[in-house]
Amino acid sequence: MKKGRFKLSKAERISAGQDFNKIFKKGKRIRFPEFTLVIAANDKPFSRMGISVGRRFGNAVKRNRAKRLCRELFRLQKPAFPQGFDVIFLPRQKILETGWQKLRYRMNEVGTIVEKKFAIQTKNVCKVSCDNNRGLD
Repeated sequence: MKKGRFKLSKAERISAGQDFNKIFKKGKRIRFPEFTLVIAANDKPFSRMGISVGRRFGNAVKRNRAKRLCRELFRLQKPAFPQGFDVIFLPRQKILETGWQKLRYRMNEVGTIVEKKFAIQTKNVCKVSCDNNRGLD
C-alpha cells in the first residue's frame, strides 16, 4: 500500500459556503437512517466531501464525533466511490449509535446508488444523441 493513499487532501474537502449552496440546490439526496447525503456531479477528476452538522444535533462532543465518523467513512471508501462528485454529509443522531461495520456497509450502498442514478442520466443522453446521429445518415 502506498503511503498517503487514503489521505484526505484539502482539495478533496468542500469548505466554501457558495460550494455548499450550489450542491444543496442542484444535488440529489440519498437518505439513510444514519445520515443523508447530498450528491452533485462536479467537473473535477476526483470527488470532494463536506459535512454540515447544526447545533440541534447535540453538544460539541457529539457534533465532532459525527464529523470524524463521516470523514473516516469517506476517506476509507474513497477508492470505491465514483470519481467526479461532490458529497455533503448530513449526519443524524443514529450515526453515533450505529456500529462501524454497518456504516461501512451503508457507504458501499452509496457507491452503487450513485453509479445507478448518474449512469441512467448519461445513458439517456447518449441514447438521444445516438438516435439523432442515425437520422443524419
